[in-house]
Amino acid sequence: MKTLKYFACLCVMVALAGSIWTGCESAEGTDGVDISPASVTLGSGTNSTRTQVFTAKVKGDLALPLEWHVSNTALGHITSSSGANATYLANEGRTGDNVITAKDQYGNEGSAVVMQLRP
Repeated sequence: MKTLKYFACLCVMVALAGSIWTGCESAEGTDGVDISPASVTLGSGTNSTRTQVFTAKVKGDLALPLEWHVSNTALGHITSSSGANATYLANEGRTGDNVITAKDQYGNEGSAVVMQLRP
């Protein structure tokens, strides 16, 4: 009878350990994110093209949602994002370079550059 109890206990422990072990996935970002276009020139005047849609991809699957950031909010900002895409809007009258960064949930990260010129 003792042997049966030990065997049952051992089976439960093995089953629990197996479910914990197989339930874990690696969440390390090793591939990096490619953002397209990698660089773009936009105007900053009222009659200029001031928006650009960026698309992110990796060799494998993107772990959505993506976190989109700009290096200088005085130059422009992300107006919307959905899936692997984000729309950037250049602030009127501002010139300079702004770095757009996308990061997925695995830590994969990439960037693109917006060069803003006067019209």
